[in-house]
Amino acid sequence: MLELQLTNDDYRKMIQCEDGRLTTTSLKVAECFGKPHGKVLRDIRKLACSEGFRQANFGSSSYLNEQGKKQPMFTMSRDGWMFLVMGFTGEKAGAWKEAFIAAFNWIASELARRNYSYEQMRNELLFEFKQEKAVASLAGKTLKRWQLKKPEIEGRILAVELEGQHQLQLH
Repeated sequence: MLELQLTNDDYRKMIQCEDGRLTTTSLKVAECFGKPHGKVLRDIRKLACSEGFRQANFGSSSYLNEQGKKQPMFTMSRDGWMFLVMGFTGEKAGAWKEAFIAAFNWIASELARRNYSYEQMRNELLFEFKQEKAVASLAGKTLKRWQLKKPEIEGRILAVELEGQHQLQLH
């Protein structure tokens, strides 16, 4: 069987993330599977699926061709892509099916890893924030105590110093 050797950059070109959702386009499917884009568009329009599935997994879109002319295209979810390419046959189609599945899986794992890193960083920062807030609160309480105690202690120091001066004058 034909086996494609693709890199992470190839995966990034095949799959994108839109609003947290992994998608690809009919244009990318046509390019990878070696089919005319018009045939892929026709295949998508003729899919025997429910309207709910179609709306959830296929979105009408457009792109600009080489002449700068707006052309129709579909964006599709992973499920939409799977439904579409199930009908594609042949050795090359099989290799590209495997490659797209690997691309979807790789992008999903990258997003999960980044999300975990984000959550971990956020939790560490929240923990640090709470610790520093507790220190500041304690510092505030001790500062308030100092504000109350300082005049009292200064008064006692002054009283002791005055009494010491009186004792020195008596001798």
